[in-house]
Amino acid sequence: MGARNGPDGYGWVGKGLHWLTVLALTAQLTVGWLMEADDSGSGRGRGRGRSGESGRGRGRGGEDSSYLDDPETLVRVHVVIGVTILLLAVARVVWRRVAGLPPWSEHLSEGQRRLAHWTERVLLVLLFLMPATGLLLVGVGDDDVLPLHVATHLAFFAALAAHLFLTLRPRILRRML
Repeated sequence: MGARNGPDGYGWVGKGLHWLTVLALTAQLTVGWLMEADDSGSGRGRGRGRSGESGRGRGRGGEDSSYLDDPETLVRVHVVIGVTILLLAVARVVWRRVAGLPPWSEHLSEGQRRLAHWTERVLLVLLFLMPATGLLLVGVGDDDVLPLHVATHLAFFAALAAHLFLTLRPRILRRML
């Protein structure tokens, strides 16, 4: 397998950028899910626990608490991963311009090709919008931006579902492994 995309699928650079993005998004969504609510219980996290304390009662807290208990640390990690996702998005767009895309799989119908084309575009746009709205949220410090950030997540999951629908078939998936 060469670095460039070819008739049989994506090269190692395209595959590497794809799977690094998948890993970064998985880490980002995990950290986002772990983020605590602020003291009012109405912040960016998942709300108050049964005891009225911050968190969801997953054995966290006490003397052996970890960095995952610190909301400030989680926000910083979330921002760093968000910037990483932005950089990966830029790299992916540049690589697409340099290397082009492999030809469509013959196993996709014309309608599936159109869906794949638009799904890829939406996912790429969201790789910019999700982190950008998150950085805006942190920069402005106003939770009024939160619905916009959450909306990008909902759009992302919808586009991801379409992407997975098209690619999780042996003949298609093989092009990215």
